[in-house]
Amino acid sequence: MTVGKKLSVISGIITLVATFLFSWIALEIGKGGTIYYANGLGIIKSLPAMFTDAESIGDTLAIHVFAFYIIAGIFILFLASGVLQILGTKHRAFVLVGSIVSLGIVTLLLLSNVDVIDKANWVYYILGTDEPLIENIIPLKILGFGTFDIGMWLLYAGGILGIVASVYGPGPF
Repeated sequence: MTVGKKLSVISGIITLVATFLFSWIALEIGKGGTIYYANGLGIIKSLPAMFTDAESIGDTLAIHVFAFYIIAGIFILFLASGVLQILGTKHRAFVLVGSIVSLGIVTLLLLSNVDVIDKANWVYYILGTDEPLIENIIPLKILGFGTFDIGMWLLYAGGILGIVASVYGPGPF
């Protein structure tokens, strides 16, 4: 197995684990102090509302409806980005697309920290869920750095590793 294939598989596994098992951001929203965990499970939970209630969510997030549909498509592609990175063992384009989408979501999270976008609304309506899959276990919320959790940094690492894997490619170097 070549270096590109190995890095592609490793980046895909890191991205999948960071997407579905780790929390990226954990926010207390509301007077009751409900904690919303931003992770891939929250995106899956809010997917139906992204298409059936796109106008009201788009208004709340201050995004035009057409742009919101594009963002919903990007989130669907993001959910598959880890698998695309693993498929990079066959074609270099798969790992590149999966890595770019993963890095795009990390950039969205970083922009929320500098108040370019309203983090609370994005976590509440799109990225977050208030019901952990397994209480106090999944999503894993460990080693929070400021407002971010380790899942966000693992997404970043998986995306960068995927870019490196795409440079090496699936064939011999």
